[in-house]
Amino acid sequence: MKTQKLKIVALAAAGLLLLSGCATAGAEAEPVSGESWSAPALLTNCKSPKVDPRGCTGPNTPGTYTSLDRSQVTKPWRICSVLPHLKDPTWVGMNYGQATQARQLGVSLTTTDAGGYENVAQQVTQVEDCVSSGANAVLLSAVSNESLNPAIAKAKKKGVAVVDVGNGVSSAEVDARVLQDYVDMGKMIGTHLASLKKPMKVALLPGPAGAGWTERSRKGFEAAVAGSAVEIVDVKYGDTGKEVQLKLVEDTLSANPGINAIVGTAITMEVAATLLAEQGKIEDIGLYGTYVTPQAVELIKRGQAKCAPSEQSSQIGKISVDLAVRTLEHKPLDKDIQRYAPEPLLICGPKEDGYDNTAKFDATGSFAPQGWSPAFNVEAGK
Repeated sequence: MKTQKLKIVALAAAGLLLLSGCATAGAEAEPVSGESWSAPALLTNCKSPKVDPRGCTGPNTPGTYTSLDRSQVTKPWRICSVLPHLKDPTWVGMNYGQATQARQLGVSLTTTDAGGYENVAQQVTQVEDCVSSGANAVLLSAVSNESLNPAIAKAKKKGVAVVDVGNGVSSAEVDARVLQDYVDMGKMIGTHLASLKKPMKVALLPGPAGAGWTERSRKGFEAAVAGSAVEIVDVKYGDTGKEVQLKLVEDTLSANPGINAIVGTAITMEVAATLLAEQGKIEDIGLYGTYVTPQAVELIKRGQAKCAPSEQSSQIGKISVDLAVRTLEHKPLDKDIQRYAPEPLLICGPKEDGYDNTAKFDATGSFAPQGWSPAFNVEAGK
C-alpha cells in the first residue's frame, strides 16, 4: 500500500507539472466578431423510430452545425449554465466554449457548478435558482441521468427552455441536446484498432460501472472490433480517480500477462503510462483511450500512449449556447434534428506508425486556452 501511495504522489506531481508548464496568466477568449461559424457535427432525430426518446440515444448522421450570426439575435437573452464541477479540463473547456459563444451573440451567461457528481440536491437547487432569477434558458449538464427530471419539468412549466448538455438526461421534456454519444467514442477507437488488421489481445477499462457513458463506450468499442483480429480478454470497471485506476491497471497486468494493449479512460492512460515505464513494458503494451485530457494528449505526443478520440468539449459548449438562443428565437437549424454533437477527433501519436497527426491537432475545440480561468458571469452585449 505504501508503494502504491508513492506512485500516486508521483503521478499527481507529473500532472501538476504538465498543467503548470502550459499555463499562462490572463489567457483571453477568442476575439468577438459576432460572425456565424460552421463545424462538422453528428445529427440525431430524436423522433426517429430507431432512437430511444429517453435520452435520445440511437443512430446519427454526419452533417454540419452552423451557428447564428449576432445580427440574428433580437434580445439580450439571459442564459444560465449548471455544470457538475469545474475540477478538470473537460468542464473548464465546456465553460470556455459557453462563455465564448455568449460573448459572440451578445447574450448574458451565468454559470454555477454543483461541486461534484454526488451533489444532486445542490444541482436541483441551482436549476431552481436559475428559474427564479429570470433566466430564459438553462444549460443543464446533469450530475444524474434521472434525478434532475422533476427540476426540468418545473422549469418547463415556468416557460424556461432547457438544453441537455454534455452528460445526458432521460427526460423527454428538454428542448434540445448537445452531447456526444459515447458509443461513437468507443466505436472510433475500436474501428481504428480493427483497421490495423493485426492480432491484438486487449484489456478494456471503460470507467465507472453503471455510468451511462461508460456502458455506451463499451458497447461502441465491442461492436467495432467484433469479427476483427482484436480480442477483448478482460473488462474491469472502476471510478476515474487515479488511485482506483492504478489498482485496476496493476490487477489487469497481473491477470493478463499476454495482453498487447489497454483501452481505457484518459486517467487510465495517465496512470498506466507511468506504471508501464516502471515495469519496462511501455514498448510492449499499447495505450489507447476513449477520450482525452491535455495530459493524455501530451502522453500521445511523447509516444507514451498511442491514440484516443477527443469529444471536443469546448465546441459542445459553443453549440449549447447557440442552440439555446436558436430555441428562444424560434430559429431552428433543422426542425428534424433535436440532438447535436461535434464530430469526435481521433488523435494518434508517433508510436502509431503512419497515423501521427498530433502536429495537426487543434486543441481549441477540445480545451480552454492555456491559463484560462472559469468565467461565471458574462454580461449581455459585452
